[in-house]
Amino acid sequence: MAASKTTSVRMVIPSEIRLIDLVHGATEQMAQLAGISEDESLNVGMAVREAVINAIKHGNGMDPALEVDIELRANGSGMSAIICDNGEGFDPDATADPTDPENLLATSGRGLLMIRAFVDEVKFTRRDSRGMRVVLTKHAPVEAPDQDQ
Repeated sequence: MAASKTTSVRMVIPSEIRLIDLVHGATEQMAQLAGISEDESLNVGMAVREAVINAIKHGNGMDPALEVDIELRANGSGMSAIICDNGEGFDPDATADPTDPENLLATSGRGLLMIRAFVDEVKFTRRDSRGMRVVLTKHAPVEAPDQDQ
């Protein structure tokens, strides 16, 4: 059952990859609260997972003293995840195209492609203070009107 009012969860984690499963699990739970199917919730979890990994690796440079702020919001229309690094940030436009034949065998570089494939909207903003703010949005499916009425 989808949440009608907004439910939010905020996490602040050090830049440690070992905490990714915690974020992923919380994201799947929030997506389901938002009325998103179990399969799609897994995909939203994967998108947030990739965004947090990017914040840890590319934004905060794997510095455990720098934190990643994550806020998950669910309501009747879907969910959003806001991920902020506190490092140098990164330029999403400067990443190599993973579908380019030169990059097909690369062992990394598909995170942004996955993120964009698994959610409905992605917004990147360089923060005034420091780092990047990434907002991922997934809309809940719209229920078809009952045909019997």
